Amino acid sequence: MWINVPQQAKVIARYGADAQAMVHMEECAELIQAVSKMRRAANAGKDDDAARYNLVEEISDVLICMKQMQEIYGISDHDIQLMVDRKCRRQEARL
Repeated sequence: MWINVPQQAKVIARYGADAQAMVHMEECAELIQAVSKMRRAANAGKDDDAARYNLVEEISDVLICMKQMQEIYGISDHDIQLMVDRKCRRQEARL
């Protein structure tokens, strides 16, 4: 998955890393709520367009936050890819 997130340095500089950390936590919580709503709709056998739209919005917000965290903590895409590969190999080994 490759998502283009425009440079976030200006946002971080404007609001500060500590304030953005709080935003990151809030956005992750909102994503959790959106996933929960989708599960409820799916378990009820419904197609809920509003819940799906909200889920896409919250995923987008969290992806932006992840790019900000990478910038704040100096984590490269390569470092993340290595960890993703490691975790996927471990998961596949369990199957």
